[in-house]
Parts: sequence; structure tokens; C-alpha cells
Amino acid sequence: MPYCPSCKYEYKIGIAVCPDCGKKLVDRLPDEDQPNGNETPYKDWIPIARLTSQQLAEMVLEGLRAKDIPAVIDSRAGHFGQTGQFGVSSYRPVGGAYTLMVPKDFIVDADSEAQLILGEEWEKVRIIDINDR
Repeated sequence: MPYCPSCKYEYKIGIAVCPDCGKKLVDRLPDEDQPNGNETPYKDWIPIARLTSQQLAEMVLEGLRAKDIPAVIDSRAGHFGQTGQFGVSSYRPVGGAYTLMVPKDFIVDADSEAQLILGEEWEKVRIIDINDR
């Protein structure tokens, strides 16, 4: 997988330039920059939305990262489709296969930004009530 030498993000094969900073991606980060398992400076990651398509998940993730909001997508879609088979799957887990997660301290900012990105669709996929936070 290609990595951005500046942002340290991992991208899909086929992407050659970092969409955030414009730097050319490299095949491998220097050893001191390699992601190290579960280490993160953030605590208390909270699921805030379940998205039903990879395209929506990537769009929201890129938008949040562009605003320096840490976010990850927990995908239950599996490597070979949603049922672990080759090809298109007709089965879709209840609630969607892509869970957007952000650290607890970034929930309000992430919610506001995702609302701008997805509009009315955000109301359908959001799984937390911001007013309760």
C-alpha cells in the first residue's frame, strides 16, 4: 500500500499523490514512521455513523481529515465483499457495513463537518445524539 511521507496516511493501490498535501506517495514509510499497531494519541473512539457504501465512507473520512479531525472507518464488509465471497453480494448487514469512528473529544466537530458533507443523508446514518454529549 502507498503511504504519504508527510501525512503518514495509507492509501489504496493506484493512488500516486496525497490528496491532502499533494506529496508523491511512497511504497514504504521509514521504519521510525511505520504505523505501530493500535498506538494512537487519541482515546475513547466513539462510533458516530453507519454508512452503507464505501464511497460515502471515504467521502466523509477525507472531509474530516481535511479539517484535521481524526477519524477511521471500521469496515465489516470483508475483503471479498460483504459475505466473504467474490463478486457483488446481495446481503447487507443491518445498519450498514462502514462505521465512522472519531475520538470522543472530536464528536461535535465531526458531526458538524459530516452534516455539511452529506446534508440530509447524515441524519439517516448518524447513530449518536450530539445533544446527549
